[in-house]
Parts: sequence; C-alpha cells; structure tokens
Amino acid sequence: MIIIPAIDLIDGEVVRLFKGNYSEKKIYDVDPIDLCSEWKAHGISRIHIVDLQGALNGNQKNLSTITKIKKETDLEIQLGGGIRNFETSKNMFDIGISKVIFGTAAIKSPNEIYKTISKCGNDKVIVGIDLYKEKIKISGWTKETNITYKELINNMKDIGVKEFMFTDVEKDGTLTEPNYKMYRELKKLTGEKIIAAGGISLKEHLNKLNELDIHGAVIGKALYEGKINVREL
Repeated sequence: MIIIPAIDLIDGEVVRLFKGNYSEKKIYDVDPIDLCSEWKAHGISRIHIVDLQGALNGNQKNLSTITKIKKETDLEIQLGGGIRNFETSKNMFDIGISKVIFGTAAIKSPNEIYKTISKCGNDKVIVGIDLYKEKIKISGWTKETNITYKELINNMKDIGVKEFMFTDVEKDGTLTEPNYKMYRELKKLTGEKIIAAGGISLKEHLNKLNELDIHGAVIGKALYEGKINVREL
C-alpha cells in the first residue's frame, strides 16, 4: 500500500479542516517545501495536494506554491481542488503534476474527464468521491448531490476511470479511525485501485487497510499532530 501524505493549502499556508468545515480551519506553522523534503528523505514518493480555495469555487489560488513544491522536491503529486476540465488538467501536467483528481466534475461535467483520459491516459486521472453519510459532497464539500455513489462509480468506470479516491467526510480531520466496512464495499464496487482518506490516525489503521487490499492511504492531520511517524512507516 502506498502511503500518501496530504497538504491542504489556503493562501499558500498548510491547513487542516475538521469534517470539511472551512470555518474550523487549523493553520500549521510549517513550510510546505521543507515538509515535503523531509517526507521524501524518509522514502515518500507521492504526495496529495488540495487547493481548498480551488475546491470551493473552481479558481486555483495556490498554483505558485504547488509549482514550487514540484520544482524543489520533484515528488509525484496527485492534485485536487479546482480541476474542472481538460484544459486545467493539461496545464497541471505541463508543470509536472503526475495525476489530477476530478471531484465536482464527475457530477457536473464527466465529458471533461473522458476527454482527459482519451488525450492523456487513464493513469493520469483519479476520480475523488467524497462521502458524508453515504451522500456525495461536491464544491469543497459544501453541496450535496442526489446521485448515489454506486451510480457514480459505474458511470466513471464506463468512461475508463481506473483509480478512485474515497474520502469519508464525517471522519476527515477527526483522528478517529477509518470506516473499514465502507472501504471494503467500495473496493468491491470499483474493482479498481482505490485510495482511502479520512480518520486514519494510527499505524494499526494502515495495517487494516492494507489487509483490505487498499491501493493507497492519504494521511493528513495524524502526521501534523504526531500520531503517525513517516520515518517509522
């Protein structure tokens, strides 16, 4: 299983939200470049970056920080937040981003995902599905949709998506534990690579996810709060 540290950005600062609530924001006094360099020194090869302002309104506000992280560390980056169409995706690939994460676009403009896969390959695309009590959240987790996650997964598989990321919004930033039952079901539904996020706060949680044959695990707050040690992993 791939361990994928997370960096959430607002105005170039590293932050974490509680259950996706923008009003419950904690700012960490760390330099993202130094942080990524440290992770790389301990064997991390891929990081997860979210432009939270981009996720909210579709306009990326942290591109200069993201570009600098890529240039200074040369880590593989999977990027989410404000990725709404093929043109944005292509721009991200041009600056060295390895994979883009489509979230809101999976509901509102799936043709843009299809276009990206057709022109750039399905290895460049992750579809992020953010679940709160089994309901899909979009637009930075501020809106709820009526489509079921089963429908969405089938729709995305039909257009060639091979990698999914599932975030349990109810668990995100809580330092509790993952919803193993949910990930077991999602793994079965997709039949593809899945990345788990939300509530992962102990090494034991990672061991259990690994036993479920989960492809990757995104860890955020647990790293910043010292609950999980990258060097030990």
